[in-house]
Amino acid sequence: MPPPTTQTQPSVQQLASRENSLFKKVVRFYEQKQYRKGLAAAREILKKSPNHGETLAMRGLILNSMGKKEEALESIRSGIRNNMVSHIVWHVYGLYQRSERKYDEAIKAYKKALQCEKDSLTILRDLSLLQIQMRDLEGYKETRHQLFNLKPGQRQSWIGFAMSYHLLKDYDMAQSVLEEFRKTQLDRPAPTPDKLYDNEHSEFLLYQNLVLREAGQYDEALRHIQVHEKDIFNKLAIAEIKSDLYVRLNSHDRAEITLRDLIERNPENKKYYYMLEKCSNLTNTDEKSKLYENLIEKYPKADAPKQICLQFLIGEPFTKSMGSYLQKGFQKGVPSLFQSMKYLYSSTEKVQIIDKLLNTYLSNLTKYGTFDVSSDTDEVEPASTNLWLQYYLAQHYDYLNQPDKAFEFIDQAIRDTPTLVELYMFKAKIFKHVGAVQMAASLMDEAQSLDTADRFVNCKCTKYFLRANQISTALETAGKFTRENSSPGDYLREMQCMWFELETARAYRRLKKYGEALKKCHEIDRHFQEFVEDQFDFHSYCLRKMVLCAYVDMLNLEDHMKGHRFFRQAAQIAVEIYIRLYDHPLSEHDDNKDENLANMSASEVKKLKSKQRKQQLREQQEKQKQIDADRKKKEFQRNRNKEDAEEEKVKEDEFVSEKLERSEKPLEEAMRFLQPLEDFSSNFLETHYLGFEVYYRRKKYLLMLRCLKRMKKLDSNNAKFHSCLMKFLKSMENEPITDDRLRTIIDDELKSFDIKQGDSVKKIEDLNAEFLKKNINSLTHRAEAAKVMLLSNPTNNCKAIEFLTTLDPNFTDQNLKTCSSIYESLQSGDYGTIENSVIEKYRNECHKLWPQADLFQTNPTPPSYTSCDSHTNGSGNSGAPSPNQN
Repeated sequence: MPPPTTQTQPSVQQLASRENSLFKKVVRFYEQKQYRKGLAAAREILKKSPNHGETLAMRGLILNSMGKKEEALESIRSGIRNNMVSHIVWHVYGLYQRSERKYDEAIKAYKKALQCEKDSLTILRDLSLLQIQMRDLEGYKETRHQLFNLKPGQRQSWIGFAMSYHLLKDYDMAQSVLEEFRKTQLDRPAPTPDKLYDNEHSEFLLYQNLVLREAGQYDEALRHIQVHEKDIFNKLAIAEIKSDLYVRLNSHDRAEITLRDLIERNPENKKYYYMLEKCSNLTNTDEKSKLYENLIEKYPKADAPKQICLQFLIGEPFTKSMGSYLQKGFQKGVPSLFQSMKYLYSSTEKVQIIDKLLNTYLSNLTKYGTFDVSSDTDEVEPASTNLWLQYYLAQHYDYLNQPDKAFEFIDQAIRDTPTLVELYMFKAKIFKHVGAVQMAASLMDEAQSLDTADRFVNCKCTKYFLRANQISTALETAGKFTRENSSPGDYLREMQCMWFELETARAYRRLKKYGEALKKCHEIDRHFQEFVEDQFDFHSYCLRKMVLCAYVDMLNLEDHMKGHRFFRQAAQIAVEIYIRLYDHPLSEHDDNKDENLANMSASEVKKLKSKQRKQQLREQQEKQKQIDADRKKKEFQRNRNKEDAEEEKVKEDEFVSEKLERSEKPLEEAMRFLQPLEDFSSNFLETHYLGFEVYYRRKKYLLMLRCLKRMKKLDSNNAKFHSCLMKFLKSMENEPITDDRLRTIIDDELKSFDIKQGDSVKKIEDLNAEFLKKNINSLTHRAEAAKVMLLSNPTNNCKAIEFLTTLDPNFTDQNLKTCSSIYESLQSGDYGTIENSVIEKYRNECHKLWPQADLFQTNPTPPSYTSCDSHTNGSGNSGAPSPNQN
């Protein structure tokens, strides 16, 4: 918004009549985005008054819109120096800082502008937007109060003033302002044929009710919704609010009536059923069963009541209900049937019943063509019923970790129906679960070829290629649904497709392309920054359009945006990589990047390095071509719109992978991701584990102790918590703390960790032995205990490695994921220098347990690598096995 131009502005500089009219034209040209005309008019003024501050400021504002940042800032600063008492120059400076997303500086500039012109509505509105953006709620309240005093007749003044108190949780004051405003709306015009509904007033009443409910005034909220029900047109919202209030006020009879109406409206909403249970005061399973029998009879097509029934039924009633539900699912051919039943697999008893039912159905369908041979009906089920039963059985046994049976049923289903996409997709999933990611990707590609128009299958295929580290093939696959004549990588980044970027980051990390992985993590971080910044335009829009409840929800969502799993996972990857780069800087290993070089002959090494140099040269050439093409496109756009149109703004700085992986201060870069994790994902133990690892390397003892306390609170028997605690004690042994005050604080806090014997701390070896004694059958705990063994005695690691690489069927968590993690840690040197024969022996033992896993193959095919950003026409991995092999 341009700064206001008033004749009463305090200024030490006055323009002649002609130049004053030109200045008004400068402002108008800026508003209309006719920047070149605006610059020409500014030049005319500056010829006569070269030091006119306001013109210099407006010239800078126009230059900023044209992308000339440095020249714009210099012009604006020159304007301020020449006229420091003008509110226009300070307002312009605030607009510039706002465009640079330096909101704190913009707020300071607006406050300086208000000192020059305290009653400027434009500046006050702009200031209020920045204050709510930065969540300066006290400042926002004061600014909205000023706006309210200046414009008490405007609806936005009332609403903004009330909302400022609401956000500060001063509900009484917010409600009194809203009620006073409502009284001014009593003489609203009657409905007309053109406007039958006053939606804005309806939204206002819903917001007023929201304030009452958040204040805990449930009686008042109920009376309010009953009195104004005729003026609220969102009848679903009214019913849901009423049912919630009735429950809170223990008026269960009324709540039950309202909830039954809601269930009639949407019988698939499980929340309504759970609330109905609560209102009905059901005390035992029989009463619940009776309620749901009536509901199932009333809504025979609804799945929600049938699924809820299966949660609490046991024994014969469960068998009967489960059988009926499964039979209908197989008859209809529901692909998602297993997903809807997966929650039942937490009960061993129910799993046994399901397994028995499935095998009975399979036997009866094979022999007699029906589910139940004892039934009177002679109707034979169609062949598709047996197909979906086999599909379910494959999912059932895969979930129970019996891949051989799962393969048996899915192969039979494919032989019977070789054109069904879901069968190939699930067979790929089984291969993924047994560790054969290359085979899984090949099968998913075959599934995608059966239905090339299905975007979901295409996305799954892309994800599987990324998990197989076939990045170029994944990008080519994703490109089938991206915009034509554009790079798939650029398009997906522009569309903020974060699942793709996250999987790509993981693939690059597995390939030890740490710079590329960090680049994807930083891009995800930038997306979340954009989410936060995108709310700016909605602050004024929502007050103007009166979508107030949605606006409050948006503010709450934005406050916790970085708690989303996409950001959490990307941040964890970034912190782990930065820790690794701190421990093993790339400069020390530049000449030995490929982990297979040690096993190659001199000629093979030479060929490999030559191939890598050619690949790097091709990537650089392709990048340069893309840069040249972008430059030509910009020049063409500028020439075409030479006269009036807005200049194309400069793109944000792109992340350079080489700079990211060679950061001079990797731990400081890690803190950029760690801080949001601690703020928004503090309920995840992994957050505090990573925090400890960073603070351990920075020697921040109190912060390390804080992470330990939080880990202990989340899971005191966690293996990572144990290893971190031992590292903390060892660091205090090696470097005793000389600060008496700090030492006292740490000693007091350590009392809660149960590691002392008398007045002294137990030895690390003794604590580790006690830990192992309690968790001797856990492979995860043994892996962390081995690290502690090496920590206490790094010179003799034979015992620790032997202890770590022991496998036993009695281990509770001896699975593919755990053993893969240990094997990769052995290879990457997390347990020190280990002989190749020891690693090879461990690999052979794991290969016997998981013969199909790619990681444990004797000579795994090295994955292909092509940079996403330089990709033009990617090629698939020719080393992928045939999809017809098991």
